[in-house]
Amino acid sequence: MSVDVQRHRTAMVRHTLSQPMSLAVRHRLVHAGVTVFDYGCGHGDDLRALIAAGVDANGWDPHFAADQERREADVVNIGFVLNVIENPFERMDALAAAWSLARRVLIVSVMVVGAVPVDGLKPFGDGYLTARGTFQKYFQQTELKALLSQVVDVEPVALAPGIFALFRSPEEEQDFLLERRRGRRASTSAYRSNRPVRSKPTRPNLEERIAPVIDAMAAFATQRGRMPHPDEVPSELHDLLVRERVSFARALDTTRGGGISDDLLAQAEAQCREDLLVHQALNILNRSRSAARLGPSMVRDIRHHFGSQQQFAEQALEYLHGLADQSRTVNAALRAAESGLGAIDEDGRLIIDNGRVLELDGILRCYIGCATYLSGEIDQEHIVRLDPLRRRVTLFALSGKRTPFPETNTSVTIDLKRQDVSVRNDRRVLVRKADVFGMAARSRQRSREVERRVREGIDEAKVLVRL
Repeated sequence: MSVDVQRHRTAMVRHTLSQPMSLAVRHRLVHAGVTVFDYGCGHGDDLRALIAAGVDANGWDPHFAADQERREADVVNIGFVLNVIENPFERMDALAAAWSLARRVLIVSVMVVGAVPVDGLKPFGDGYLTARGTFQKYFQQTELKALLSQVVDVEPVALAPGIFALFRSPEEEQDFLLERRRGRRASTSAYRSNRPVRSKPTRPNLEERIAPVIDAMAAFATQRGRMPHPDEVPSELHDLLVRERVSFARALDTTRGGGISDDLLAQAEAQCREDLLVHQALNILNRSRSAARLGPSMVRDIRHHFGSQQQFAEQALEYLHGLADQSRTVNAALRAAESGLGAIDEDGRLIIDNGRVLELDGILRCYIGCATYLSGEIDQEHIVRLDPLRRRVTLFALSGKRTPFPETNTSVTIDLKRQDVSVRNDRRVLVRKADVFGMAARSRQRSREVERRVREGIDEAKVLVRL
């Protein structure tokens, strides 16, 4: 029996960026100066938002924008398209067509199993028919990854459950992964050294004349733990040095003397070393095909911080050995809780706010990195539960994060042994917010929690209670 599937009815009207496009902007894959093409753009809401922000964006849709040209772009997005195509072979054709247009990166997103209930839907093919005559295929994370690898033949990078990025260049993939794993660094503007004040300067001193160069070099050093190479500084800053008749070497010396302190640089070096070790350990564990293709900046990082690729690889293996030793991981979780970075629950699992994950020991960051390799990015509204004994990481999406007792409706569990990701409805309430978020010992929040535990007879060790 033939069925007339109304694919166009799945197109949503949005007033904010879609999740995949929002992730692309957040990760700086999409910004002014980058061309974007939306393959299956629907009503074009993402396109209007991007164009308003100064991004060169175009799109095509078989129903709403069939007259538009399908054109190449730096970034191509095929968002929630594959899941509404009922024919598996047509899905593969659409994916291949979108990839053929992507000069740098393709972003693919679908609906995932567990994201919405399917009760009452009629099974059809490998998905379901809805009452509106539309088709929906709900993918497992591993199923989608396998499809992408089969059609495109590059290693997909998970951005979130049901959302992957596929990079043309292995070097760009490695740069992206390292930047995501190291997280954001604080601005260097607050770390500038105090400069001598001259009562009657005849002309601006050197630091004032090349202040943008010093700020950029200091920011680079804080991010990568070393001073920049000439080709790592934007051309407009080189132009400024030429106008001011200042050599690049002198600008470096001036930055070391007044733009960034020795203590801050040493701190950045230590942090960058650990970032690189965690990054490489995850490359080895996940057998990343792009790991052998590094960009010039990352090669310089490795030589500066480790001396050679061999020493770098040997030290990265130590992180993997640490992951295999459950006692080391468990002890690291206990130390994190004792230092105020989270809470240990009744089963010995560490629960921590996502915003504090980068403060954990490298071994725990590597552990979480293994999970996010499978699931994608952890949203800012999530808390993270590490279970070293069962080798699981669970992400809980909080609602009402600023309330005394935030609740969660869904969870994402990443099973590292089975290499599996599952999304489920999971209603719980956070009853030890003060420990998870590192609040003061005498805060009003802690008093509220004691009152609730006594009133409802909640075990002191419990962190999340089912509703």
